Amino acid sequence: MYEAFYNLHTAPFQNTPNPRFFFETEQHKEALAKLEYTVRNRRGFALITGEIGAGKTTLTRTLIRRLGHDARVALINNTRVSSQQLLRMIASEFGVEASQTADKASLLVTLKRFVEHQKMVGRNCVVIIDEGQCLSIDEFEEIRLLTNLESETDKLVQLLILGQPELRATLRHPRLAPLIQRIVMYCHLQPMDFDDMTRYIAFRLVRASNGRPNVDFSRNALEAIYERSKGVPRLVNLICDNALLVGYSGDSRLIDSRVVRRAISQMLPNFEGSMTDMFQEDPVASDAISADPQPQQELDDGRRI
Repeated sequence: MYEAFYNLHTAPFQNTPNPRFFFETEQHKEALAKLEYTVRNRRGFALITGEIGAGKTTLTRTLIRRLGHDARVALINNTRVSSQQLLRMIASEFGVEASQTADKASLLVTLKRFVEHQKMVGRNCVVIIDEGQCLSIDEFEEIRLLTNLESETDKLVQLLILGQPELRATLRHPRLAPLIQRIVMYCHLQPMDFDDMTRYIAFRLVRASNGRPNVDFSRNALEAIYERSKGVPRLVNLICDNALLVGYSGDSRLIDSRVVRRAISQMLPNFEGSMTDMFQEDPVASDAISADPQPQQELDDGRRI
């Protein structure tokens, strides 16, 4: 809607796990390198945790792109299934045909034959399970059986589990001690700090532009974005997308703090207020956007793009 106005060829702040918009903070760069090392060296089992919207899914989509034809990947997003259904989903993602009446033992035998063949032709088999905090203890025990698929020298299945921080509490269950011992790499993704967030916003704008984006964010605007988002990428995207829309509607290519406040107050749900006020216009923000131009101090206080 606003792309042409800002000289963009696509919306820069969509909340989809597009590897093209993967921004390498130091922690994301390190996590990606560790995951790639785990897979390519057939180490077995890696675990990634992080708050909602921290970039876990985008991280794994970037990994899949890097692996390319060197790996067969089973990507599981729906974890609210039975343990046997989980095995069927993994087989299906690999393109392995399994009888609808096959029991768990038959499924494991079929999967074992498949991963052994893939190793013979030089490919890794990777199972990526998103939303791991939704898995039950029984399902984790089924997953542990996959880590037992190995040759004399290598793990035949590389298992990557992503989840929110509460996943760590689940994994402390005594029944899962054998699974914990198989984790060779663990990483917890933290929200971005302010400097990373400003570079993140600039990166996405440039990546989405037709050469150079025709939009500027003032420092005060960036500080307002950080205050509300706490550096969580998903919230940063949501605020910035709304701020660009507000700027476009006001025919402004400067995203200042007034624009950001209006984007936050009018477009983001506020569950801390009353239900009647939840989606009502903030009179302060509304007045601010239509008031006199922002003082020159903010205009000059640090445009990022």
